[in-house]
Amino acid sequence: MTHFLLIHGSWHGAWCWFRILPRLAAHGTVSAVNLPGRGRDPAPLPAINLDAMVQAAEAHLSAEGKTTIVVHSRYGILASALAEKHPGRIERVIYLASFMLPSGDSVAKWAPADRGSLIPANMDINMTELWDWLRPEAYREALYADCSENDVALAHTLLCREPIRPAGEALKLTPERYGTVPRAYIRLTEDRAVSLGLQDRLIEASPPDRVESIKASHSAYFSQPDMLTETIVRLARD
Repeated sequence: MTHFLLIHGSWHGAWCWFRILPRLAAHGTVSAVNLPGRGRDPAPLPAINLDAMVQAAEAHLSAEGKTTIVVHSRYGILASALAEKHPGRIERVIYLASFMLPSGDSVAKWAPADRGSLIPANMDINMTELWDWLRPEAYREALYADCSENDVALAHTLLCREPIRPAGEALKLTPERYGTVPRAYIRLTEDRAVSLGLQDRLIEASPPDRVESIKASHSAYFSQPDMLTETIVRLARD
């Protein structure tokens, strides 16, 4: 039986997968991690680095078999770091409009060059307290363009500040470890956060085994839960 681990992106938490969790549960076991800095007991943001996130996520890997990771947006870097650390415990990584970076690169290197994204112009960065934050007036257009009013209202109550240290860290990936883990990529063709142009450049820079596309904005787990689940299951099985 497949075990799925769902990893959220910037400003979100495990809550954002609430429509996907029950759908995937029909195809295996599922867990969703709350990364440090959010949830009921958030960690101090200046203390959170990529290693802290790896420690939080690796606790959700299957103890009995391999795990298929589904990762959204910024924290493709976390899934890649997990694959480097635990290649024998990961069946596949499925990057959902996500930062699937080559070794030596960082989110901070790639994200500012995304000219099709609405994020850079609408994001505040605090270098003293080491967090970034998407301004609420940009939520719908940047993240939830095809989502319901209820979804946007939920986001307004739950989105939080994001620790920035992980985004500046360069990945250290090796062919002998990370390179042995199968990878797939799901393009979101209407994405205004991680633009389709950037998604395609990431795919070209670090080619995965499989590529699928969904006509959806950045938050397909809200707007296209059935299509997203079907795509995940197909990529996990093939």
